[in-house]
Formats: sequence, structure tokens, C-alpha cells
Amino acid sequence: MHLQGSRYIRNYNNNASHGEDPMRVYAQRIPSAVRLLILSTFVFSLSACNDSSSGPSDPTSVTTSEGTVTGQLVTDSNGSEMKQWLGVPYAQSTEGANRFRAPQSLEPRTDVLEATDFGDACPQTPAQSPFAIQSSNPGSTTSEDCLNLNIYSPAEGDNHPVVVWIHGGNLDTGAGFQSSAKPDRLVKEGIVVVAINYRLGVLGYLAHPALTATSQTSEKGSGNYGLMDQIKALEWLQANVAEFGGDPNNVTLVGESAGGFSIKGLMAANDRTNGLFHRVIVQSGPYFFQETPTEAEQRGAGFMASLCADDASPEAAECLRNLTLEQILTLQAGEPEFLTLQAGEPEFGSEIVQRPGVLEQTVAAALASGQFTADQVLEGSNRDEWRLFVAAEQLVSGRNSLEELLAGSSTAYRQELIRRYGSVTEANADAVVDLYPLSSYDNADIAVSAVGTDAIFACPGFGNIAAAAQHIPVYAYEFADRNAPLPLPLFATGQPALGAAHATEIPYVFASQAELEAEFSADSATLAETMVRYWAAFARTGDPTPSDGTLPAWLPFVNQGYQSLQAPAENTGPFSVLSGGQSFNQARNCTLWLGG
Repeated sequence: MHLQGSRYIRNYNNNASHGEDPMRVYAQRIPSAVRLLILSTFVFSLSACNDSSSGPSDPTSVTTSEGTVTGQLVTDSNGSEMKQWLGVPYAQSTEGANRFRAPQSLEPRTDVLEATDFGDACPQTPAQSPFAIQSSNPGSTTSEDCLNLNIYSPAEGDNHPVVVWIHGGNLDTGAGFQSSAKPDRLVKEGIVVVAINYRLGVLGYLAHPALTATSQTSEKGSGNYGLMDQIKALEWLQANVAEFGGDPNNVTLVGESAGGFSIKGLMAANDRTNGLFHRVIVQSGPYFFQETPTEAEQRGAGFMASLCADDASPEAAECLRNLTLEQILTLQAGEPEFLTLQAGEPEFGSEIVQRPGVLEQTVAAALASGQFTADQVLEGSNRDEWRLFVAAEQLVSGRNSLEELLAGSSTAYRQELIRRYGSVTEANADAVVDLYPLSSYDNADIAVSAVGTDAIFACPGFGNIAAAAQHIPVYAYEFADRNAPLPLPLFATGQPALGAAHATEIPYVFASQAELEAEFSADSATLAETMVRYWAAFARTGDPTPSDGTLPAWLPFVNQGYQSLQAPAENTGPFSVLSGGQSFNQARNCTLWLGG
């Protein structure tokens, strides 16, 4: 595959189109630039070369519910072939009358759709974050006509297991052509890989009383448009994925960060999602906060008040739908940046709303009761998650490490933790400092990051895993390769190693073979191959242990047992304790962070 002049262009009808719950306080305190990233992010450029074929015998010509689609037969750098279809629409454009509504089904067409170039990404604000799609993929285009997906399939055979990748980015940034643009190692394992786009930010998750008053019957309120997009994509795949070589009765969702907690929302929306997927892989996507409809509408009305009325009138709804895209993105870009955001200051976020019609119950209630969609779960987090966010803050601000700021002072360290993390309060700050003493870490950055890793990722994830494991088989992991390559081009130069930071596990599954050879140590590359085989086995059967017995058995989560994913690969294997006889729960101080 190759980039078309570093631009992502969608080709329709043979004509190129133009491109265009104790964690709540913490959620309010997460820096905006970091929130954009939390829940995601690891972007790679396409590097494989491709050859396309067309004509009467084109093996990529398929018939969907809307009409004929042709793609490409491509060959990667190692000579392996796969089929791909890029920028395939699964719903209508979301502009105009379709804005702030459930995704609308496509109309049938009579001409052939040439799906040979990536479609537009959904609108996002590059000014908010260097991690927005336009910043990390120069030349990429965005528009409200963005509900498209990319499909990659083995060159031969059919009825293959299906993996659906849901990208991260805090529900504010990202696109399906990011990490999953290189699915070749999973495809080589006999997996059909699908990467989807969904609406983001204000356009994807705005709740407003006027939108609720004028909502469609199926919506029963506003917000969750991005979640409804994800559901629509899964419905489209149920109807069509068999034509692309996939088995609609064997679908696994894979999501990282915001993609991971999107999956939690899809699991909880079981009235809408039953039968659309069968198992899930959640990478660093704990779910710890969910707004009520009233809270979401109040926040949304206040946020949009400078542009439209904050009441429930039809005129306010019409105003919101008639705003220019520039007006919406400019307002969204004007949110407080993390350097000026004060503790408890309101910030327009992108939380999934518990709302009848789409999400009848909270994620927490679904996990506790077992009333969720999924037959098996594979879920985990990274050993040094928060080091990425500390590094990102310093990179964006130009500020040096926290070492000088704190100067080894436990008092200054204590106050910094209270400032950063809503789960650290005056009441428990001394206990936190005792459990994470500044003197126990190589530097202040690592100390502050260790608190964030456990409080925001490891322990909420542990709570989600333990709850789900009461009802179905759950397989838990901790990604712990501290020699992982630095994430994102942004950190390519002048940045110290970040260990097993947030998003560093993504290329272990999605990087190409050529990238493994060029960027990974031998041990890390071996671990990457191991992880692909575990992920593929789970997608095939719901058990990550390959049937040929060539990898250590991955046992279900029992007695807090986790799989350690680390390099060298021979150290990878099942374990019930991390160190010193401690369980994962004990080692990550989850009693403190989760209570009880």
C-alpha cells in the first residue's frame, strides 16, 4: 500500500470526491490536550506497496446491500497478499439535516464503488492537540461525510473470523486508518480486519435539551451519536461482511483507550447490540465515569449557549444543525487547555450518556449484573500508562521535567498529586505519598506517572475485569515491555524512553512485519509475534491460547491471575503475582483507588 501524495481521498462512483464512581472529579481534571490523547492515539503511516487489479475477473468485486464494490489485491513487503477495500461508506453523510441524529442508512446505487482510497476522517480540531488526525497524518482530509470503514481480508478462502478495530482518541480525535492501516500480520493469521470511523467531539456526543426534544423515536434523547455510528457499522457488517470473506457469526471487537471504553458502552447497550459481536478485546480502556442525561444536557446547553439558545425549542435545534462546521470546531477548540485548567473547572467532554433507547443502563450496572453483550473478554493495561501523558504535557508546554519543580520535596509532591488527580484528595494524600514515596523512583516524572497509571488505568481496569469475570470467561494481561518503541512521530527525537506507556502496545499487534524488523529489538519483535498469535486465537475461538500448544497457556482470570506480556518473550507466561508475593490488586494498590 502507499499514500496517494500523502493525502487520503475517497473515490465514489469512479469520481474522486473532495476531502475535505469516584473518578468523576478526576475526569474533570484531566488536561484537555491529554484528554484528546487518553484514549489513544498511536499513528503509523502506511508503508506496504500495493498492486491493484480490476476487470471482469476482479477477485475484489463484491456485492453489498447497496451495490457493487471493488477494492485491491495488495502485496506487502514480505510478499503476502491480501484483499482490501478502503473508504467503504456504511451510512449517509452526517451533515445538514442528518447532523445530531442517528446515522441514516445508505440508498442503493447502480454504479460500481471503487474502494481504493481512504475516506475522510470525522471532523476534529487540530488546534486542540498535536495528536489530531490532521497533525499526525499531514494531507489527510476530514468532513461530516465520514461514516466509512476499511476492510482487509485474506486473499483466499471465506468465513474467516472478523476483528473490528475501534480507534482511540478520547472520542475527540482519530480515524480508522491510523493503527489499523497495517493489519497484515492479523490477516496473515486468517483474520478479516475492519477499521471504522465514528463521529467525534461535539458532533459525536453533544447532548442538548433541544436535540432531545426533536430526537428520532429510536434515539429517545440526544448524545451518543458516535456510539450509534459504531452500532450502525456493526449492523452493516452483519449484513455484508460475508461478501468480504468474513464470518458474521464470529465477530470480535478490539479497541484501545477510548476505543476500549466505547466497547464497554457497546457491551452495556445489549438491547441494541445483541448478535452484532461475540467477544471483545479491551486495551487500556477502563470505564469509570458516565453522565446522566440531565447532566449531559445541562453541560451541552451551557457549552453551546454562545451560538444557540440553551432551551428545548425547535428553533434551538434548527440553529444547532445549521451552524457551520467552522463555528462548531472553533468553539470546541476554545476549551480550556490543560495548562490553565483548574481542578473542578467544567470542560466539554465526550462521555457516553446513559440514555434510554441507546444505552438503557450504566456500564457499571451491566458489568455487575452480567447483562451485557460478549461471550468472552480479553482486557488489560500497560505497566507505565501515565508516563505518556506526563511526557505529552511537557512536550506541548515546553516545560522541563518535574524534577526541578518538586525538588525532592514530599510536600510539593503531595500538592502536585492533588492538583493532577481528582482521586487524590486532602483526605487521602498522605496515604498516597506513603504508598508512592518520591524517593522510591528514579525521578519525579516517573513517581507522578506511577500514581496516574494505577489510579486511572490499572485499578479501574482491574475492577471492570473482576466484575465481568463473575459472569463469563475473562482473560487479563499487563503489557510490560519497557523497551517498547516510543509512540507517535511526536516523540521520535529527543525524548527519553517512556517504558510500557499508554498506546505502546498497539504496534505489537498492528505494526507491519517490516516495521518490526526496522524499529523493534529482537525480543520486542518476538513479543509482537506472540501477541498477534494470542489476539488471533482469541478472535477465532474465544480462548487466546493457540490450539497447537506452541505458546504458554493463557488461563482465565481466576484469583487475580494476569498474563504478563513482556520481553524477552521466553519470560511471557501466566502468573498470579507480580512481585514479592503480591497479587495484581495489591501491587497496584487497588484497595486505595477502588475503595473497599
